[in-house]
Amino acid sequence: MKKYEPRKVFILDNGEYRELTYEEFERYKENEPAYGDKLFIPVQGCLMETDRAHYNAFYQEKERQKYLRFLDRKHGLLSIDAFDSDDDNGTDFLQSDVEDVSETVAHSQLLDKLRKAVDTLPEDEKALIVAHFYDEVPQTELAERYGVSQQAISKKIAKIRAKLKKLLEI
Repeated sequence: MKKYEPRKVFILDNGEYRELTYEEFERYKENEPAYGDKLFIPVQGCLMETDRAHYNAFYQEKERQKYLRFLDRKHGLLSIDAFDSDDDNGTDFLQSDVEDVSETVAHSQLLDKLRKAVDTLPEDEKALIVAHFYDEVPQTELAERYGVSQQAISKKIAKIRAKLKKLLEI
């Protein structure tokens, strides 16, 4: 099973990019065995052929971002903006937009309270919230991981968010 199937694949052909469907690309690889060694990076749901330098730079930056998120989690950093959605604005938890010391303290206390509230969740709910809001795993990918529909994941996340909101109001 493939992790994902891109919408399109762009291959270099005489210095110009040529657009293929994923099926055409698979057939092309079968007919051109040397093409299996080519390097591709994902760009907005598509695969794009690239050279070694760009490939290395892309994945080096990706690993750097992953490491920075790891450090943030290790040190307990959690962005309240991660809880933004169409229904609620994560900053609704704050009293006002005034930037002063009291707001900074209130924001810090709210983040501490949010971290504690997340820690009180059952492990499965906590893992889902961290994966979706912190690691930015799309709901469709979470649905595949859990073997349920994307709608089921969306409802589960909404219930957990409501639970967290109640915990924050206490």
